Amino acid sequence: MTYEEFRSEILRKLEEKKNDLGYEQVKYYPDGFTSEEPGELSTIRNTNVKYHKMESDVLSGDFIILLVESQHHQVCRFSVSDLYEEFTKGSWEAVWTIINSNLAGSRKYAKLGIMELMEENKYEALREKLFIRPLNYNDHRYELKENVSRRIGDMALVLYVLANDERNGERHDVMSMKMPRLMMEKWGLPEEEVWDNALNNTYMMAPPRLYLNMMDTYNPPYHKGAFMALNSDIKSLSAHAVPTITTTSQMNGAIAMFYPGVKERLAELFGGDYYVAFTSVHDVRLHKKGSMSPRQILNSIKHVNKTFDPSEILSRKVYLYDTAAKELKQLEL
Repeated sequence: MTYEEFRSEILRKLEEKKNDLGYEQVKYYPDGFTSEEPGELSTIRNTNVKYHKMESDVLSGDFIILLVESQHHQVCRFSVSDLYEEFTKGSWEAVWTIINSNLAGSRKYAKLGIMELMEENKYEALREKLFIRPLNYNDHRYELKENVSRRIGDMALVLYVLANDERNGERHDVMSMKMPRLMMEKWGLPEEEVWDNALNNTYMMAPPRLYLNMMDTYNPPYHKGAFMALNSDIKSLSAHAVPTITTTSQMNGAIAMFYPGVKERLAELFGGDYYVAFTSVHDVRLHKKGSMSPRQILNSIKHVNKTFDPSEILSRKVYLYDTAAKELKQLEL
């Protein structure tokens, strides 16, 4: 089946299955589509940013949008070329698995009522749901323009609203959305107050952990690696230690480096300056200054970034924590 034949067939099938699968409308946006209608223009811009990391008012690629719930304009968006690729690798079953999974997630999100909370936009209702997540700035710079974030070198710390956080065995299901700056400004609160509260929430959700052995990161007991605890048995770090910094949940665990007091405590344990390699959004590796050259560390980061999922890349740079200045500095190598 050619791409054009597949495109016609998937649109026909989606129209037929509208009632069975429970969405209200099927919309098709062809490659090169543009519009002066604000809603459609927003869809075009958001789609280009999400799929192509670019800003444009002209759509790049063919897309199908399923309107799941019109009251809150809740939609599921699919790249036709991505669906066709799955079809050519497998079958129609693979295509419907993707579509059904996205629809199920959208319905679950709707049941949580987070959109209603966002529309009410009351700080007290959202306060305990705010948290901070690390992202690579360059890979997300367009989508971050309208959201609350802080840039640190080639990284960004981003304010999110937590909709759902469930564990089912090894599966960790987190649903969240970035906090739009315009919505936060309506609270009439200092940004610093909102940010500090969100960072404290994040700390409580997932306290920081330090592991000296990579094997320790696999299902460790809760107390292991609690280097910030008053009774911690981690009193110092040898010059050649390469500790892993993450959180108890390990998901987006690199945020631990930005918790209050963490960088300073690590300097105390090392007895001086140290290099920081943000190996993913989930974890960080540290090297005491002098134990390894920054160029070697950079090469390791490049290798890791090539090996793993691009969506998990946090940084492409080496950082130095300067103890005297109490500052995390990006190195230009």
